[in-house]
Amino acid sequence: MDAAEHIPFSSKTSLQRQMLGGDRFYNLSRWGVMALLIGIVRLISGEPLWPPSAAQSPMIVVMWGYVLFTALATILVFIPPIAPLLRFSFAVDILTLILLTLFNPDPREVLYPLFLLPLVNAAFRLDSAASLLTGLITAFAYVGAYLIARIGPGNGSIPSDPLGYVGLALRALALVFIPWITGGLAERWSASNRLSVALAEEKAAQALREANAYRDQTRALYEAAYTLATTNDYQNVLEVALDESQKLAPYTCGIVLLSTGQPNQLFVAASRGLDADDRERSVTVAGGALGQALRESNPLTFNDIQHDPELMLFTSLQRCHTACLIPLRFGLSIYGAMVFARERDGAFTSEEVEKLAALASYALVALQNAQLIYDLQQERAKLLSKEEEVRHQLARDLHDGPAQALAAITMNVEFIKRLLDRDPQRVLPELDKLGQLAKRTTHEVRTMLFELRPLALETQGINVTLQQYFERFRDNPTKIILEADKIDAHLDTKVEGTLFNIIQEAVNNALKHAKAQHIWVRLIQTPTTLETIIEDDGRGFDVEKVRASYNQRGSFGLLNIEERASLMGGVAEVTSTPGKGTRWKVIVPLQ
Repeated sequence: MDAAEHIPFSSKTSLQRQMLGGDRFYNLSRWGVMALLIGIVRLISGEPLWPPSAAQSPMIVVMWGYVLFTALATILVFIPPIAPLLRFSFAVDILTLILLTLFNPDPREVLYPLFLLPLVNAAFRLDSAASLLTGLITAFAYVGAYLIARIGPGNGSIPSDPLGYVGLALRALALVFIPWITGGLAERWSASNRLSVALAEEKAAQALREANAYRDQTRALYEAAYTLATTNDYQNVLEVALDESQKLAPYTCGIVLLSTGQPNQLFVAASRGLDADDRERSVTVAGGALGQALRESNPLTFNDIQHDPELMLFTSLQRCHTACLIPLRFGLSIYGAMVFARERDGAFTSEEVEKLAALASYALVALQNAQLIYDLQQERAKLLSKEEEVRHQLARDLHDGPAQALAAITMNVEFIKRLLDRDPQRVLPELDKLGQLAKRTTHEVRTMLFELRPLALETQGINVTLQQYFERFRDNPTKIILEADKIDAHLDTKVEGTLFNIIQEAVNNALKHAKAQHIWVRLIQTPTTLETIIEDDGRGFDVEKVRASYNQRGSFGLLNIEERASLMGGVAEVTSTPGKGTRWKVIVPLQ
């Protein structure tokens, strides 16, 4: 089978095009050589070249034959099926030069340099051995033609100058070695080029593999980030983070450790490859690898996992050799760490660590989002519960207050109607009583409306609103004292409304439960905050005991005030001791 059959079609086509291009270039060079030959033959023969005739000298006849061959080769080189046959046309060029040397009577070797073109062409087309053989044949033919032209019949006696023979030998050696040396250099150059091409192709293939791997890893990281971004449950976030980490950097055991809320305490929140006992284990962070990773806030890899006292608490990790720790930290808050371990030797590569760290960052953001969603859901549930509680309270207040009063007014009206017939003298006093009852009812309704949404708050500010509100309690045994600075800072309407509700609830709680003689409400403006202090001299209570009892009873007075302050971006603090009164301090930002 021909060796060319093993070359791929695209490579064969490229090779054929290169060879065809070389033939065309050589044919163009041949026309240049022919132009030189025409001039040389004309000078040597001294005869006119045109018109051709049988009486012309042999050199001119050979030259016209070469002209015909060159013209034919020029036509054939543009016919692809026949063009490959011209690869050995250099033999015709060499034969033409040998014949011209044979018929050349001039002792000056002006034709010799023209041998270089066909011999170099042969060197590029043949291997070293064939090039050497071509050079030997050409050299012997040249020497024979030269000697016959000089010492043949009718050409004179044998030259006696030894330098002439030395020159002839040197020219013959040049004809032998020029194609051989040129072929060897061409082979070396071709081999070097093939090696360079092979190396370039290998580098290109390696770059393509790396690009494909990077693309796959980027796609996997993007898919992991998308999956984490669409996961709202924090437990699912941890599970997805471990599953996606397995795709980016395969591991034997994977653990997500989160803070228990106690200092330096972590628990297993999610895991892969752990035993049942290990999944229930907690870790105290000290001077081991976990502590180092959390302190430095940078990923940590190491190969001596068996010597780490913290990780060796997990029996599942005792069979592993190398580990990677990724701290879960955002700002100053430490959430925990992700631990990945492998049984096989060899540390995690820097690329794997970077991918795991990036995934951990996505997981941390998703974890925060899940926590925010959970907090919002809890807050929404509290708000709905509070709204329902307010509705029930409003219903009770309406039932116990205005509804009862309206029922009493209705009964009194019917009673007065009967008195008009039976005892007209009593009608006027009863009407006076009815008027007083109606006034009290009107006062109660207005108070309830004021407490729900005081209109003065929108037009006159918190100071005037509190004064109007406390004026309604002037007949109450408990004296309410307002001590307020002039509030010249602009407060958002919603902030003022929430602050009023806080003061209202704290005052109402004191009126109902404290049995105090005095309630002080102080408003103090600082450059950045507005401080509100509600203090009474009542009987007080045990704050911690009340907080602990919230699970057994339905009232959440303390939490309501604290949560409302938090919604404004502020804080609320309560201090109380049984028998020594209660003090609320609420601080809200002015901006």
